[in-house]
Amino acid sequence: MVLTCFLSVLVCDCSGGFILTTKPTQPNVSALYHIPELQSQLPLLPAGSKQGVVEPLPSEARALFQQLYSLDSRVAIEVGKLPEFQGKVSDKQILALQKFMHLFANATTKEKANLEQFLNYGKPEIRKYCTPLQAMFWMFEKMVENPLFEQLAENPLRGSFELLFRIAWDPQERDRWGNFEEVVERLNSPELIDYYERTNFIYEYNRGSPGMVRQIFRTKRGDCRDFTAFSAHCLAKAGYKACAIKVVSLHPSTPYHVVCEFEDNGKLYIMDNSCRPCIPLADPYRGRVGIEMKETYVKRYRQIGYGYQ
Repeated sequence: MVLTCFLSVLVCDCSGGFILTTKPTQPNVSALYHIPELQSQLPLLPAGSKQGVVEPLPSEARALFQQLYSLDSRVAIEVGKLPEFQGKVSDKQILALQKFMHLFANATTKEKANLEQFLNYGKPEIRKYCTPLQAMFWMFEKMVENPLFEQLAENPLRGSFELLFRIAWDPQERDRWGNFEEVVERLNSPELIDYYERTNFIYEYNRGSPGMVRQIFRTKRGDCRDFTAFSAHCLAKAGYKACAIKVVSLHPSTPYHVVCEFEDNGKLYIMDNSCRPCIPLADPYRGRVGIEMKETYVKRYRQIGYGYQ
């Protein structure tokens, strides 16, 4: 349940008691821990890690992981955490791993720096896996299936994460986007949650029960309370302090607006993708403010930020 602070002049912040108590995730145990030749070289697993029962990696996959580990141990361990390597590994996934291995082995310094940025999205000690890395593998799988796609696709290490997701993420793939828990685990950083909301959700006033996290996921429609509930839930699962905050609006037809406030590295931010009262309909963002520092948000939309002192 989302705990919301309803105050007209003063509002709570995430350092107070109005925070979600959703239990954060834990990282997947990398597939590398099931490769005997590497076990003595790997760092100790954190206390409480559960390796579970997994099928033995095919010899081709073991060899590729060993090569990748020799090039960059951190990258290899993170690849091994992907869901694609947590169960039975298919021939397509082995070929995708081969393509990644070739790309990384020949990457420029700038491309490796871009990959490093991708690896730092979210909280590595809490997230189950690195989502941009998974998106790359989905691209490589598409290349395996369709050689024409490989000719047209850009090098995923050269572009922004939004370009990567525009190519790799297809919401119509129900096997990847139909399960609520799996999608929440995938949205394991503020940037990923923001991108998913901006590209999937449509504002629609909800006259029923507010803050329906699963309902907005299913229908892709909701009002500010639903957007905020979804944001706060995903952020809490990803290990962030997050709370839904109700603030005053000076818009006569909208007595209040609800936004998600969260803390990251000691700083407060606002996530707001349903700010219809404060942005004209002609605006290309159509109410999708996205993520802003709290102090910037308040200055930009004073009628919404009233009470943030």
